[in-house]
Parts: sequence; C-alpha cells; structure tokens
Amino acid sequence: MAGTVTGTAGYRERIALPPEAVLEVQLLDVSRMDVAATVLSARRFAMTGVPQAFELAYDDALIEPAMSYSVSARILLGDKLLFITDTKNAVLTRGAGDRVDLMLVRVPQADPNSLENTSWRVSHLDGAAVEAERMPEIAFAAGGGFGLRGACNSFRGTAEVAGDKLTLPANMAGTLMACSEQAETLDRALLAAFPRVAGFTIDGETLVMNDAQGGEVLRLTRLP
Repeated sequence: MAGTVTGTAGYRERIALPPEAVLEVQLLDVSRMDVAATVLSARRFAMTGVPQAFELAYDDALIEPAMSYSVSARILLGDKLLFITDTKNAVLTRGAGDRVDLMLVRVPQADPNSLENTSWRVSHLDGAAVEAERMPEIAFAAGGGFGLRGACNSFRGTAEVAGDKLTLPANMAGTLMACSEQAETLDRALLAAFPRVAGFTIDGETLVMNDAQGGEVLRLTRLP
C-alpha cells in the first residue's frame, strides 16, 4: 500500500523567487547514525507560493515502526541551491505523524565580485596580448593566499584585498626551473607589473587589475 506525507515548505526571508525555482522534497530513513540517510521517496514541485504545499507518496512496506524517518527539502534555481532544511523533521514513527511544516534557511551565495577561491588566466599585460606556450595563471585562495603559475616558474605570496583595492606581493617565493628566454622574460615582466596594481574590477568572466590612476595593468579570464 502507498502512504503519503503532506506538509508545507517555506522560509522567513521576504524574497520573491524566480518562476523557475523548484522545491525538492525527500523522505529519508535516518535510523542509522553511521551511514548516509536512505532516500525512500523524492519529488519536485514548482514554487507557486510561499509556503509551498507538498505531498510525498511512499511505499508502506518500507516503513518499520522501530526505525526513524525524516523529511528534508531544498529550493533550487537550476543547479544553484537557494534554501535548505537544516534540522531533522521527524515523520511517521516514534510518535511523529504524517504531516510536517518545514522552515528552510537561506544558503549564502558566493559574492560574484570576490577574488577569494578564484583562478584566472592572464590574457593582456599593459594592453598587449600575452602569448606563451604555457599561459600564465593567477589564483587567489582564502585568507589572501596568492599564486602565479607563470610561463616558466611558479610563485607564491600573500595579496591584500579590501573592497575593490588590491595589493599584490612584491616579493614571492618561487621555483627555479630552466626555461626558454621568452618564458623567463614574460615571468619577469609579470612580477615587475605586480607592484603597480592598486585595484581591480570583475565583469562576468573578466578580471582587470588597474594601477592607482585607473590604467589597466593586467587583464585576465576566469578559469573553471
């Protein structure tokens, strides 16, 4: 026989969702603490309102009175996770019923203008297109970590970011590989340009590093 869990899913923020947003609801077996929860039933609903009503069918034969079950939910926009349940919402056994009202919490979204945990390929230096067998790449890690994978050698240091202001390290530890004169010359030119960088702008997939007067020093393209 088929059973049904019903309920609603909502959130506290006064935010209107795009019409493409969907609610995904799952009935989970959460009896075993040392293994991942087993999905017994799942269904998606168009978000036509907040709260959004849902109805989730399941097979009665899968439910054991001594076990524990919970309903989880998340709101998605394409592959982007917007809201999610962060508490256990018990149903069906151990005194719980077959209805539950879920309150989802907002998932923090990455700042599109943040450099943290991003990687970029250098395309232009002082307005001139960069050409190299190994195109230079720059990476920003959490906490100011900064790395240059140059045309020849690789370098690491610490950058300072404050709003749209950017200071790149003037002195960095690097490898000492023997490479072509062209590659070494490009690396030296990049390192010499770093102290001139004073700020940055991000426009979609393009990062521009500017000097104190707003002139372009480096132009880069975002890497996956």
